[in-house]
Amino acid sequence: MSWLDSLFGPAGLMPHGVCFLMRSDLIALHVIADALIAFAYFSIPVTLVHFVRQRKDVPFKHVLALFAAFILLCGMTHIFGIWTIWRPVYYLEGVVKIITAVVSVLTAIVLIPLVPKLLSMRSNTELEAINLRLEKEIQRRAAAERQLRDTIHQLTQSNAELERFAYIASHDLQAPLRTIGSFSSLLGKRYSDALDEGGQEYLTYIQDGVTDMRALINDLLELSRVNSTDAEIDDVAVADVVGRVTDQLRADIEANAATIEVGSLPTVRADARALQQIFQNLIANAMKFQPKGQAPIIEIAAERVTGGWQFTVKDNGIGMAAEDCEKIFGVFKRLHTTAEYPGTGIGLSLVRKLVDKRGGRIRVESSPGQGSTFIFDVPDALPASPEELLPALEQGEVLSL
Repeated sequence: MSWLDSLFGPAGLMPHGVCFLMRSDLIALHVIADALIAFAYFSIPVTLVHFVRQRKDVPFKHVLALFAAFILLCGMTHIFGIWTIWRPVYYLEGVVKIITAVVSVLTAIVLIPLVPKLLSMRSNTELEAINLRLEKEIQRRAAAERQLRDTIHQLTQSNAELERFAYIASHDLQAPLRTIGSFSSLLGKRYSDALDEGGQEYLTYIQDGVTDMRALINDLLELSRVNSTDAEIDDVAVADVVGRVTDQLRADIEANAATIEVGSLPTVRADARALQQIFQNLIANAMKFQPKGQAPIIEIAAERVTGGWQFTVKDNGIGMAAEDCEKIFGVFKRLHTTAEYPGTGIGLSLVRKLVDKRGGRIRVESSPGQGSTFIFDVPDALPASPEELLPALEQGEVLSL
């Protein structure tokens, strides 16, 4: 007898139904029971396969596959329980049981290290609590966003009103100042002979005060126009801008015997007028803040950096302490008296506002007696307004629990 023949019922073995004396009621009882169990076992793998196909993100798919095979083989053992009632295929039944046993043991082994992972998974109660916290966090952030928008709107209005006030106040101060200047000049021309030395000195003080006040008002007007005036962004050759600035400052350059060394300068996307104001203030300051008797040497250079251009204006002046490098950009912040170095204390504040408006940053590296290097950026991309930044800020938020 071949091995294959022995699988399908070797001679000499009796079918299982003989034990039941072939009683139809007993056979029916076992057949119905095994058939129902087999049907249930076969339906479970079908359900698992459908579930895995619908949910691509289901973890532990290999375990589910082993479990489905184990259930399927268990169903097969009950099918053989029915078959062996009439045919003694006990060897084939044993082979199926061996395979079932192997798959069962593998499933049990794989399940053991899986238990800690399953225990660490969130329960429905925990997930509901997390969802509740997320909903509260979303509501809180939505309220914060509304408050932020309201604050931005209020600040924008407040800044606009302050700028209008500064512009109107500065503009209206020009009229009485012109009156004072005109009449003090007429007084000096017509009645200079009638004034003694003290009177002449007082008149000089008035005229100097008018000059200083006019410079201060003009600087305040420029400062108030920074945000109220729309920038005219265009391709600007920085070398041409620096050339215009040196032409305007030609008298001061010659009077101070200043040397201005200009490196290779690029073309950038900027407001030409604003860029000219920046260089004019930085170059004028570099010539002003010098030790007595020293000829200014000013170096202007540019370097390509990530996202834009970086410009430097370096001088050989008096320099400043490290703790003062940020103070000088405040309005009316001065490190020296007007008797030592004249000025309004607004120039560098204006420069910072112009650089910030274009989306750049300005800083200074300096030490006493070693000169100063002013560094500012001109980014390639135009800056976004606060309102434009809010959506990007919202998209980049990560909710933390």
